[in-house]
Amino acid sequence: MQSLTEFLMRAERRGELRLLLIGGRSLEAHGLVRFTKDVDFLVATQDIPVMSDLLTRIGYSKFAETAVFSRWKHSSMMADDVDVMYVSPETFEKLLMDSKIFEIGTVSLRVPSIPSLIALKLHAMKSNGERLEKDGRDVAELLRLNPGVLDKTDLEALFTKYGCQQLFPKFSHLVS
Repeated sequence: MQSLTEFLMRAERRGELRLLLIGGRSLEAHGLVRFTKDVDFLVATQDIPVMSDLLTRIGYSKFAETAVFSRWKHSSMMADDVDVMYVSPETFEKLLMDSKIFEIGTVSLRVPSIPSLIALKLHAMKSNGERLEKDGRDVAELLRLNPGVLDKTDLEALFTKYGCQQLFPKFSHLVS
């Protein structure tokens, strides 16, 4: 991942691209380490062509795409797969404003805040029921490892906003 993140960080420094590290690797910034087979990034829709060009330049090929994300494989089996999630420029700005810097070795990337990561996880769970167990565990662990970041009212508001209010009782005991 180091060379991929270094390459993208340099592009970001040059002003070519703005991105956030999301998914399993972003959880590390908030104290949760778990195995993941890929690296996930979030970009605004206007940066899709730039991200695609950058990934292609370093040996990645797109193997799947929808209106909201793309999946990439590298020609080397040693390189991590990459998933790229697309959001509107307005959503990207909101997530960026509430993000924090995460140091991975010599690389500094921005990651969403805990409330924003939980919102992304809730959106994924609502959109794809198969993600409920994995993303639900991530939400629970984020709350357990970061007490006081959200109170019960704020957490319930997030669950309601993302249409997951029926799941809130499973998580309410994790906040005060």
